[in-house]
Amino acid sequence: MTGLRKTVIGAVYPLASGVAQFNGAMVRGMSPTAPVDVISWRRMYPPLLHRGQERDPSGPGARLPTASFMLDWHDPRTWRRAVQRVEGFEADAMILPWLHPVMAPPYRYFLRHAPKGTARVVICHNVVPHEPLPGVRHLTRSTLRHADLIVTHAPHQRAELTELGLDSVTVLEAFHPRFDASEFADAPSESAVAAERARHGDPELLLLTFGAIRPYKGIDIALEAIALVDGDLDVRLVVAGRSWGDATADLREMVRTRGLGDRVEIRDRFIPNEEAALLFGSADAALLPYRSASQSGVVQLSFAYGCPVIATRVGGLPAAVNDGVDGLLCEPDAADVAAAIERMAHERASLAAGARAGSDTVSFRRYGELLDEAVVALS
Repeated sequence: MTGLRKTVIGAVYPLASGVAQFNGAMVRGMSPTAPVDVISWRRMYPPLLHRGQERDPSGPGARLPTASFMLDWHDPRTWRRAVQRVEGFEADAMILPWLHPVMAPPYRYFLRHAPKGTARVVICHNVVPHEPLPGVRHLTRSTLRHADLIVTHAPHQRAELTELGLDSVTVLEAFHPRFDASEFADAPSESAVAAERARHGDPELLLLTFGAIRPYKGIDIALEAIALVDGDLDVRLVVAGRSWGDATADLREMVRTRGLGDRVEIRDRFIPNEEAALLFGSADAALLPYRSASQSGVVQLSFAYGCPVIATRVGGLPAAVNDGVDGLLCEPDAADVAAAIERMAHERASLAAGARAGSDTVSFRRYGELLDEAVVALS
């Protein structure tokens, strides 16, 4: 079928975040079949929370030349101009990525004022945030109830929507598509990978945890697991990502008290695309010891770099990782994570092959087709 005209309202490169990468890849996957307009942010957080939006100076291939960075969270005039642009574009569907209810005010405006005949689509990366906050359920329900279609990426998210009283909204149970790593940065050279591994002492197993450091991601579980791993296995861990709050101070204290200083490196900062490519290219496996999860873009990013995954059986992770094929699943318990690390040391070659295999059934192109089909079915 011919694709629908769509407007995506969300962060895109050079704004630096996992959802910016997702949105850019989604737009590129949809664009071959129909025009896609992109409306992005100058400032996407309220003043009290705004610490300065990170921008990634690398990865020019990820740029969307037609994106308009016109939106300001605390300037409703820009919200109105965005809706006018959607109307002028004659979009069949307006797509909003939903991660956190901090976006409720502008998103509720977009959904309530969408042009007549434009389907209102919300992609729920998270239905509700991982950290408990006052009022989040009300903000989420009062915003998402205005959608015509909600897209989810994990089986349990439908139950979360039902619990919020959103049964009446049509749900498309989709998947988190696999990224194309070449969109973000060039592959690191063999010499760069060799130098990075040598910097860690050429370990038998080099692991990577990647992305914002938050309590629900269980980095403390990973540290406990490293301490429990068989002493005959030379394993190192790189923790790469910007910390939320004081999480890193606690993690550094764990590293000190458990004597892991020569086995764990913590990079508490934003990681640009080129550095991420080197980290994934050098790692034997990505480690996701999450306590809870909706789904994780880190899984698909890891696979894009041919890197197998160790992940816990929480949320949508079991649906993303094929245990024994492209990764290993374990419980969110230090002893079980340690056992999975030891197993990875023996199976990493076959698991890496599985991670590299890929499939068009989980591509962004197929994702866009499913979304179009669901929008057409609304009418």
